[in-house]
Amino acid sequence: MSTFSISHKTPIDRLLETAPNLEIWWDSSPLVYPTWANKLRALTSQADQKILEDQLRRLYDPAHTEATLFTGVTTNPPLSYQAIQDDPARWTAWVDDYARAHPGLEQTQIAWELYKTIIRLGAEAYMPVNERTGYAYGHLSGQVNPYTFFDEDTMVEQALELHALSPNVAIKIPGSYEGVHAIRRLTALGVPTNCTSGYTVPQFIAVAEAVQAGIQEARRAGVDLTGWRSVVTYMSARWEAAPDFAAQAKAAGVELSPEEVRWAGVAIFKNAYRIFRERAYPSKLLICSLRMGPLVDGVLRCWHVEETAGSDAIFTLPPPFLTELFTQGSHLEFTSRIWEPIPADVMAKLRKVPYFNAAHEPDGIQPPDFNRIQSLLLTQQEFCGAMDKIIAFTGQAMQVAPV
Repeated sequence: MSTFSISHKTPIDRLLETAPNLEIWWDSSPLVYPTWANKLRALTSQADQKILEDQLRRLYDPAHTEATLFTGVTTNPPLSYQAIQDDPARWTAWVDDYARAHPGLEQTQIAWELYKTIIRLGAEAYMPVNERTGYAYGHLSGQVNPYTFFDEDTMVEQALELHALSPNVAIKIPGSYEGVHAIRRLTALGVPTNCTSGYTVPQFIAVAEAVQAGIQEARRAGVDLTGWRSVVTYMSARWEAAPDFAAQAKAAGVELSPEEVRWAGVAIFKNAYRIFRERAYPSKLLICSLRMGPLVDGVLRCWHVEETAGSDAIFTLPPPFLTELFTQGSHLEFTSRIWEPIPADVMAKLRKVPYFNAAHEPDGIQPPDFNRIQSLLLTQQEFCGAMDKIIAFTGQAMQVAPV
């Protein structure tokens, strides 16, 4: 017996129907997709296997990526490390071979090359999508080393190194003060970018205006912008979960329910989307860090998706969330709700919390303060930890197969 119901129209299909330019991206390395798909298949009955198999192949078929529904990929150090964990024997052998071929390199240098290789292989898998769409889609976002989040020159240097791996590698640059400037410089060079670690409307506006300035520089210099695009990422649940939110709400005497916390996260994206449309920014908003919930009248909702459906935005879906959509989201019927307002009583409560106003209002914080956003700092810490794990794995692999 199947543990979840299978229908011929998946939640992904229903979401795509809400807007003509809505995109769905895979939020992990393409290298781990077969493993995730096999785990999902194991949750179904034999009778449902064929239907699910067809659905999974439509989402992403490694043998025919030109026909995939995923029009892009987001990766980061934790997701790259997951790719290593998915097949440690393969990457242990890779480290051994690379170290033997480059005896002068240190452990950290080989780890960086390992990281780059995982990005390159994922990007190459999506080149058919990139070529089929005239280089508009099919980008893989590869992130600079998180230890450089506040070093503009090093981020630009690493970005050029990563983009050289494949023409469809878009560079993930953080929404730090220095990151905004790095994005302008990269745009001027025609390098596609994805601003990551974005949590506030002021960040999104600063990035979009930096991109506009970079485009003007590129055009004055005659730079070829074929294959260029700009994406600005909002990490929804990460913003909602920051300790500062709860602490400032408590200090303001505001008790927020789980539903109101989720409304707050949705409100930021809705406001950003409205501003981007009104100002016709060339950047496209992406929403990630998606979660199921809240539970309303005993029914599991997914407001991160339901309340933002109908937007010409990008929804990037990590394997755990995608599993939940398949196994728990068959009842979700997506309609265009991006322009629906947040309940007035909820907004009245949220506006009493400085943390919300700083993120929601266009002038909530100034660019130099981007580097003090708690969610950004916590994300950088997590990403640096993942890079440390990649370096540690490299060292262990070198010991297993000494050079």
